Amino acid sequence: MEVSVITCTMRDHYMENVIENFSRQVWKEKELIIILNCDEIDINKWKVRTKDEDQITVVQLPQNTTLGNCLNEAVSRAKYPYVAKFDDDDYYAPFYLTQSLKAFRKTNAAIVGKRTVYTYFEDSSLLGIHRPNFENKYVRNVRGATLMFQKSLFPQIHFPNINRGEDGSFLIQSVKKGKKIYSTGKDNFVCIRRADLSSHSEPNHRLIKGCKNLTFTKDFKSIIAKDE
Repeated sequence: MEVSVITCTMRDHYMENVIENFSRQVWKEKELIIILNCDEIDINKWKVRTKDEDQITVVQLPQNTTLGNCLNEAVSRAKYPYVAKFDDDDYYAPFYLTQSLKAFRKTNAAIVGKRTVYTYFEDSSLLGIHRPNFENKYVRNVRGATLMFQKSLFPQIHFPNINRGEDGSFLIQSVKKGKKIYSTGKDNFVCIRRADLSSHSEPNHRLIKGCKNLTFTKDFKSIIAKDE
């Protein structure tokens, strides 16, 4: 099984996080397509950083291109039968791709992701489990940062030409067309709530209310990682 990872970003300072999330994956049959969505980003810096990485492609689109269309461009460039959407600021453990691809093997889902996710609040060093009880089951919705799907869905099912809610619309289209969505276990992914709250659209206090098993830690990586 081969997978194309796609990441869209307009934040130059997340370059290392974007590349490292991909590089640490133990799954070998993979590629990464990075879409830069900011006119001020110097694409040459990214190309120099990835010049020895045959599996990584960097593309820059005009800043007025919506996130939805950036994602569509990335999917259209994907050469493998599975597409995994990675966010630029979250954490994907080494067996993340392995876990998701195994779920395709054991289910008849067209889309795999996570409805229950670990969430780490950077400013308070709190780790919690958001929306528990949605693991290893068919669902109608998964977290956008964990979205993986069969490329054959595209372009009949695609991301809308908008900047927010594009993941939800993709999933709604899929459900309407009878596609099954499977939520894997919570392991191997962390939604990171940065100390800079301006980078998030939802307040932390609301997310914390939806979390269970809150614990203080400076080392969430060892807690959430699970070999597959």
